[in-house]
Amino acid sequence: MHKDSILMDNKTELNSINGYASIFLGLGDNALPATLNSALNTVFTKERDNADDDVKAFRGKVITEIKTDHNSHYPVLLGKSNAIYNALCLIVIVGVGATKNIFKHAVQIKKKKSLSSLLEQKEEQKLLFFCLGIHNENVAEIELKLGSEYFDLFTDKLPSPFGYSKNDKHNLAPMLTFFKVKIPWQDYVNDYQAAEKSYVAKDLDSAKQQLELLEKKALLPLPMVTSLKERIVAQQIEAEEASDYLQSLLNYK
Repeated sequence: MHKDSILMDNKTELNSINGYASIFLGLGDNALPATLNSALNTVFTKERDNADDDVKAFRGKVITEIKTDHNSHYPVLLGKSNAIYNALCLIVIVGVGATKNIFKHAVQIKKKKSLSSLLEQKEEQKLLFFCLGIHNENVAEIELKLGSEYFDLFTDKLPSPFGYSKNDKHNLAPMLTFFKVKIPWQDYVNDYQAAEKSYVAKDLDSAKQQLELLEKKALLPLPMVTSLKERIVAQQIEAEEASDYLQSLLNYK
């Protein structure tokens, strides 16, 4: 009863951090992957970081801490659930540490770092961009939102970095693949780069064959592979049609 009254006094949401993460990721009754649970804890609840005033300030805008005899609970403050979505969105783009720094940046009156420096990608994020089809134009839109004085990181929603339809601009489900299954991302990148090299050398048959082998090996669809393969097929069809047309002209003569 005491706990419930505290929750009511603090005007908190019904779901926990993990509860909202599961909703935003479309998990249904499935558990949040342990790596994502750990990532969100690092951003919002890890005790040792509370010594940092900026961390304490941004966390105070998202959660409240309720201590019990056994452990602590961190209900999400009313109207601040989108901060959990934004954290997930940023984790997939720049990683956990930079996500925390972007939230710190949002509460700093005098900015300690430029936003562009906080959005620099590590190798892991570059692999994500390749393997999961993260769109650079979407990331550019995210950067614009973050830099806008009219965007509130704690109440508004960033656009998804993934390809999305007009009816689903906030789809984060593709990121689950990266956190649920151990996948040899670097091998996929190497194979793709070999196919791309063949493509640049105009050896379309070899490039297509390499991509098809990669598709068979991959544990999930790779949007970049599909895109390059479609370009190759289109060029092959175009070349074949041009050849047929030229042959028809020769036959006509």
